[in-house]
Amino acid sequence: MRIAYPAKFETDEDGRILVTFRDLPEAVTDGATMEEARKEAVDLLDSALMFRMKYREDTPTPPSKARKGEEFIAPDTSVAMKIALYIAMRDHGITAAELSRRLNVDNREAQRILNPYHATKTARMSEAIEATGSHAVIELQTR
Repeated sequence: MRIAYPAKFETDEDGRILVTFRDLPEAVTDGATMEEARKEAVDLLDSALMFRMKYREDTPTPPSKARKGEEFIAPDTSVAMKIALYIAMRDHGITAAELSRRLNVDNREAQRILNPYHATKTARMSEAIEATGSHAVIELQTR
């Protein structure tokens, strides 16, 4: 599953570019230029996904397919890794305690890995995702 969400970019009456996410109705931002709107969209997506993870709310998975006039926005890589782990654990019914056991770490370490605001090294995130029976793949795209 690709962790990127369709965003709609529309110019409002003041000439600003409004960004909305169909899958995340609470996520709305804007920018003065398309470049700024895209940057703000990534920041907003990061925040919305981390909020849902922190409060153990569902994340829309898989993300919807893009409709005409929408483009996919991906979260920051570190956020994508945390969300991937969160989704994999939910999909496989794995608790924090079970993740701790599978990684052979104490519960505090598992909680740090699961904390969306704690910086966790990519190798550790990959190891945690693998412990769920899933596998993370990084994709490079050019615009």
